[in-house]
Amino acid sequence: MGLQATGPNMLTTVDDYFDRQKLYDIHVQSTLGIEDEEVALLTNYSDVELIEPGYSQDVLIGDARHVVKLISYHPDHKLNQYLIESGRLPEKSGEIALDAREMIKNHYQIGDKVTLFADRDDTDLSDQFNEIEFEVVGFVNSPRFFTNESRGQTSIAGGQLDAFGVILEEDFNLPVYTDVFATFQGLRELDTFNDEYQHKSREHKANIEQILNDYGPERLSSIRSEAEEEISDAEVKIADGREELNEAREKLDKARAELDDGQEAIRDARRKLEKGYQELIDGESEYKKGLAKFEAEIADAEAQLEAGRKQLEVEADQLEKGFAELEAGEVELNRSAEEIANQRESLIGKQTDFTKLSEGIADLLKIPRQLISVFIPEKELAQLLSETEAIDLNGQTLADLLSGYIAGEVPADTIRQTLDQLEAELEAGLQQLNEAEQEIEKRRSELEVGKAELEAGQMKFDEARAELDKQTDLLAQERANAEAELAQARRDLDQGWQEYNEAVDLLEEQANQLAEAEAEYADGLTTFEKENKDALEEIEEAEADIAKAREELADLEEPTYYPFIREDQTQFVQFEENASLLSKLAKIFPAVFFAVAALVTLTTITRMIEEQRGEIGILKALGYSNLEISLKYYVYALSASLLGVVFGLVIGYTALPIIIFDAYGIMYNLPELILTNYWLYTLIAAAIALLSTVVTAWFVLRSDLKSQAAVLMRPKAPKIGKRILLERITPIWNRLDFIKKVTARNLFRYKQRMLMTILGIAGCAALIITGFGIKGAVEGLVDLQFGRVMKYDAVIILDDGADEEAEISYQAFVDSYKGIEQISTVFQQQFEISHPDQLTQDITVMVPEDEKSFTDFIQLKDRTSDQTYQLTDDGAIVTERLADLFDIVVGDIITITDSGNQSYELEISAITENYVGHYLFMNEAVYRSAIDDELNYNVNLLKHNQDENWEEAFSEQLMKEDQVINVTFIASMTEAFRDSMESLNVVVVVLIFAAAGLAFVVLYNLTNINISERIRELSTIKVLGFYDNEVTMYIYRENIMLTVMGILTGSIFGRLLFTFVLDTITQDGQMFDPSLHWTSYLYAGLLTFFFSTFVMWMMHHKLKRIDMIEALKSNE
Repeated sequence: MGLQATGPNMLTTVDDYFDRQKLYDIHVQSTLGIEDEEVALLTNYSDVELIEPGYSQDVLIGDARHVVKLISYHPDHKLNQYLIESGRLPEKSGEIALDAREMIKNHYQIGDKVTLFADRDDTDLSDQFNEIEFEVVGFVNSPRFFTNESRGQTSIAGGQLDAFGVILEEDFNLPVYTDVFATFQGLRELDTFNDEYQHKSREHKANIEQILNDYGPERLSSIRSEAEEEISDAEVKIADGREELNEAREKLDKARAELDDGQEAIRDARRKLEKGYQELIDGESEYKKGLAKFEAEIADAEAQLEAGRKQLEVEADQLEKGFAELEAGEVELNRSAEEIANQRESLIGKQTDFTKLSEGIADLLKIPRQLISVFIPEKELAQLLSETEAIDLNGQTLADLLSGYIAGEVPADTIRQTLDQLEAELEAGLQQLNEAEQEIEKRRSELEVGKAELEAGQMKFDEARAELDKQTDLLAQERANAEAELAQARRDLDQGWQEYNEAVDLLEEQANQLAEAEAEYADGLTTFEKENKDALEEIEEAEADIAKAREELADLEEPTYYPFIREDQTQFVQFEENASLLSKLAKIFPAVFFAVAALVTLTTITRMIEEQRGEIGILKALGYSNLEISLKYYVYALSASLLGVVFGLVIGYTALPIIIFDAYGIMYNLPELILTNYWLYTLIAAAIALLSTVVTAWFVLRSDLKSQAAVLMRPKAPKIGKRILLERITPIWNRLDFIKKVTARNLFRYKQRMLMTILGIAGCAALIITGFGIKGAVEGLVDLQFGRVMKYDAVIILDDGADEEAEISYQAFVDSYKGIEQISTVFQQQFEISHPDQLTQDITVMVPEDEKSFTDFIQLKDRTSDQTYQLTDDGAIVTERLADLFDIVVGDIITITDSGNQSYELEISAITENYVGHYLFMNEAVYRSAIDDELNYNVNLLKHNQDENWEEAFSEQLMKEDQVINVTFIASMTEAFRDSMESLNVVVVVLIFAAAGLAFVVLYNLTNINISERIRELSTIKVLGFYDNEVTMYIYRENIMLTVMGILTGSIFGRLLFTFVLDTITQDGQMFDPSLHWTSYLYAGLLTFFFSTFVMWMMHHKLKRIDMIEALKSNE
């Protein structure tokens, strides 16, 4: 019941999400946009609850050129409210909230600046938006885009939206609304997926469409009236433009005549100025000659004065030098005289002192050495020695000699000789001083003579200086007079030049004014000629545009309105299909589970009642009524059923839906699952459980209760033995040993138990086979699609409106980039295809440039026969899943519709293998003949053999090319698709585990019952001498045979169940491989044998503990 509840829970969750976020009930668009009048019409529709017009536009954003639908936002809007994941909604112009899709959040962060780009170079986004750069302020989710796989189709770039973005309404610059959203009264209370809601939505859609279509002629008339008025205004403007051109021509002609007169006047003035200029030049020449003569005379006089001045300066220097030398000599003589006087005085003092000292020493020498201390006091002797201490005698003082004499070491004659020598030296010093004084006096006389000569020279110098000063003053006077005359001449010339320059300036000013006028005239003429040409061209273009506008106006058709309700959304339908898929699985798998569980329950209840046959007889003998006896078993069966139901419902209504819903979280961006109890499912589950137990108990008890108590208290008579079919096949039977014959007889002896075991194992094996088969089909889908069918590694979306320079740059880049193995150029465009019994499907048309190499990138072949196809002029090749959905066969004519609602018919020439999406392959000739003559190749398919790092580096460099809009690597697509498949894989794994668990329960229960029923038989063979292992094998052989038969039966049933389930779960846009891999059979068989062996291992321990005596007397 958990699986059964998951689908409705998912639908309830989404409906609640839509209601909380106030998702629209209807979304209206038009080929001509929507004006206020149409909004008013919708507002006046009686059942409209709330209506909000808005803007939207598909653009490229950021360096990665993500294809984004920008949607207008106003704080007062109530519908389609956003769920903020992080950050906030825009509050001022230039802010944007981006889609919270992982690929967008991984590329942008809050605070980033994103720039809008057009997909074509000739598109100016300023005509659509007031801002081109936006700051990211948040990431949001929208109930309009709740699937993670796609954001819908677009007419730009690769045809698929990557995300949506939200900007303020004021940032749009569009003349009309692009969208109108509305809700209807009474629909919010209904379930979105309810038939009543969808029926009422369709009614409102039809009414709205009728109202708008009725307004179409009026809208067309209004457009034509406005267009006629604009055309008339344009024609008036053209006439005014021609008149303005004529007036401008007349003004230019008049200005030309005035300029010619001005040029003649300028020429006359210039001739007069040239004559005046010559006169000034002559005067300037005379002035320069006089100035040159004056300057030459002045220069000669100044040269003579300068020579005299220099001579005087030389003489002055000599005099100054002489006086200085004289003064220095006098100073030196005075200093020398003073030094000699000082020396004489010092020498005379020393001579006097020496005389006294000599007398003292002479007196000392007269006294014998031994009596010196007696005659001369010690104090006087010390003073004498002290005075002689300063007299140096070549390293020895006179005091040292006296001390030596007193000591008896120096003789007296030595001292006397020393004194005589000292006295002679003093006399010689006085003689030298006398000679020096004489030399000083001689030099003093010479100085006096030189001084007299210098004073005479000074007098001559002073006389020469006075004469030079006189001549200098005279020259200064003459120079001043000449300079005054020259200055007057200069002033006269300057006055003339000033008047001339003023006249020149005036002339130049007038000439400049005239030149400016000429320039203005030339500019005006050039501008006029250019603008006249441009204006004439514009007038001609405008006249052509008017003619074209009149033609278009004549061909203009009424606007086409497209009202979309919720069920028109592909994501809405796919989600409902996924929920329906779970409900379908819930109808298949639980039925098998219940069937197997009912068989096990039937066997268990039957065995329990038969084991208690004697007790029932005793109760009857004691007088209990049949009802009272039955209640015991009814209550047991009822309590077991209710406990199982309660436990199963708790797990089923809580854990299982959450596990499955979380798995679908990869595909959808939804809030937490709303858990709901479904009483109908609960009652059905409880009823089946009760029927499996209580009815079984009633059925078994019915026959026993009819018997007498005495009969019931006796053991039930064994069944009469019968020959089995194998016994009649004598060649086989005779070759069997005893144990094998017993095994064969036992198998067919208990036919009911054998049938129950085989069917139980077969049911579990079928479930396991189906589970592994679906798991393999789901996991193998990616490898089949992107390994066998599509063999390229990257898809590069190109700008088919890029200029030639961008195309050359891109081609040079891919030609030179290392690692690229092969490239195929194709045209790719999105279309839709409809069928009365099916939902509208998206289909991708692909047209290769090189048909031969195209099969290296996409394999076109029949899945069953492996026949390969080539693109021919016979028609298009359609993919297998679409052919199955729409019952298309080779030779059929199909109709596809583009984004502009234009239909095209194509003949189908072949049906090719494909597993994901719908494709239509054709060559260029078929496309041009059936769809459009214009074909701009816009996609490159690329093959390489590199790692993820290479892809990242290649993508980074590739996106710098102007021609590249986007690049998608198959590795990332494969990973994303595997993630989307994981949701279904989780459901399958849950079912596999449940089936495996059920298989274990079935084997354990039936084996346990088998042993319990045959306990006496097993005790008997143990008494007969069978070992424990032999007793176990006695039962195990039967189990092996039954398991094998169950697996074989389950393989057949599993194949049928797998096919049925696969057809049920396959969605419109994908196809699983219908072949069932042999590993599914292998895993199912191995699991079943494992459980069988494990059960027998458990039972082996039970068999070893059999009490043979108690078992053999159990009937007594």
